Amino acid sequence: MKMAQETSILTIAQIMGKTIQDILARSARMQVAVSKTAQMLQSLQMCEDISAFVSFYGSYNGILVMNFHRAAAVEIVANSFRTMGLPEAEIPKHHMSESVRSSLGELLNQIIGGARATIQSVFDLTAEANIPAVVPITTPIGLVFKSSTIEQMPCCRLSFLTDNKNRFHMDLTIEPTLFVPLK
Repeated sequence: MKMAQETSILTIAQIMGKTIQDILARSARMQVAVSKTAQMLQSLQMCEDISAFVSFYGSYNGILVMNFHRAAAVEIVANSFRTMGLPEAEIPKHHMSESVRSSLGELLNQIIGGARATIQSVFDLTAEANIPAVVPITTPIGLVFKSSTIEQMPCCRLSFLTDNKNRFHMDLTIEPTLFVPLK
């Protein structure tokens, strides 16, 4: 009997990464490159200049964090605003502006929604998501589930590069789980 292929956090990270690329291609007309290497981390962190995070729960549970260097945040939001047809005078120039923060929250909402839909389609598993939060970061902040310890939570990072060579990354943690397709 052939063993079923096991699915790990890396598969979910790939789904999230592909969703990020698709959403940015559609909403900001950007082709972002994703790193060829995933990093397995000891902990989930909010870092860089501005972070957006959302927790999800249901058949699988986890936290998704997007960490942006200020130039990447402004580039992504500015491109989104241009795609919507806003005049240059209304394009934000600073990563701490309200329009950048709210736009990054909406971006993360679209990403988690798209990824959850893909996971449901592929694995027939569902999860709900909380409302994303966006915060400025001056000191890195670690996140864990209340019912877990860092050692129990696999964490994964994917790095991205924008058209203008600005970097951002996605950190993902999910409760220890193994998706095993049934025939």
